[in-house]
Amino acid sequence: MVNGMNVISIDENNTNNNSTFSSFLKLKWRTSKGPKLSIRQRTPNTVDDIERDWVRHCALKLAFEGDFKAPIQKLLQAGGCEILDIGCGAGFWTSDMASQYPISYFTGIDIDKNSLPTSSLSKNVFYQRIDLIELPLPYEDATFDYIYIRSMMETLPDSMWDDILKDLIRVMKKGAYIECIEAYDNLFDAGPSMTVLNQLIKTSLQHPCAEHSANLNPWPNRIANMSQLKGMQIYHTHTPVGLYGGAIGSLLLEYWERSVKGFQREWITNKWIAEDELEQTIKSIRDEVDEYRTYMSWYSVIAQKKGYNGPVIHFDDVDDFGTVNRTTIC
Repeated sequence: MVNGMNVISIDENNTNNNSTFSSFLKLKWRTSKGPKLSIRQRTPNTVDDIERDWVRHCALKLAFEGDFKAPIQKLLQAGGCEILDIGCGAGFWTSDMASQYPISYFTGIDIDKNSLPTSSLSKNVFYQRIDLIELPLPYEDATFDYIYIRSMMETLPDSMWDDILKDLIRVMKKGAYIECIEAYDNLFDAGPSMTVLNQLIKTSLQHPCAEHSANLNPWPNRIANMSQLKGMQIYHTHTPVGLYGGAIGSLLLEYWERSVKGFQREWITNKWIAEDELEQTIKSIRDEVDEYRTYMSWYSVIAQKKGYNGPVIHFDDVDDFGTVNRTTIC
């Protein structure tokens, strides 16, 4: 028993468990029909990109007080759930979840095969190189109980996301949840140095096939327009950037510093900023963010797929004082 819950270990040498997961993969994978489309060549993630994503993952886990906000914890603990992580990168979120919920199954997909983990400590997680623009996704209808998307909105042209969302809904089971986490475009209460750096980053992220983030249709608008989804909920959180903000602020300051490091050669080469000016600007941000109390804002939007007509599921937890806490999941 760990924290009042049964934990079933998945033994690497247990052929029954390996057979179960292999059967799951064979059942859920299908050959995609229709032509493949590739709109542009995307740059593979570097080691710096992966390390930066790890820092952001740690910060957001603290900011949202956990790995997710959807009401699925009891189902994950009960086991047998099938989870899809969109744009999993190096699999930080996927691996975290797989280790916490060892009797549910996790699939992480990403366009960059070089960033995907080559091995996993958990036997209930699987990684695939899949490009979201190649629709339909290679999964059967009604495959997943939960789909998780984080910081993906700017990775593809805005015009593609509605079709992608429709296909994600297709592979969701009735009653399944989808959760999308994004940062708001603005950096709030930024001083002059952070404003300059933020604008340079935005310039670097612009490319012929992508719209500026200010023109992106946010997840709540898209989800509200999907007739197959219901019960949309939105959670907001403000995250400090700077040492004044404790652990979260320190992590996000590191995230920004790593982001700047990844772009600075491009800025100098393109003469968007002089090298000595950039050096002074970078040096000043640590004190500046504390002085201005700079912060970011994030949201998590959750919705459920309509159509579940099965039994109402109740989970009862009894605390140390004998109080019964009931969770109802439809």
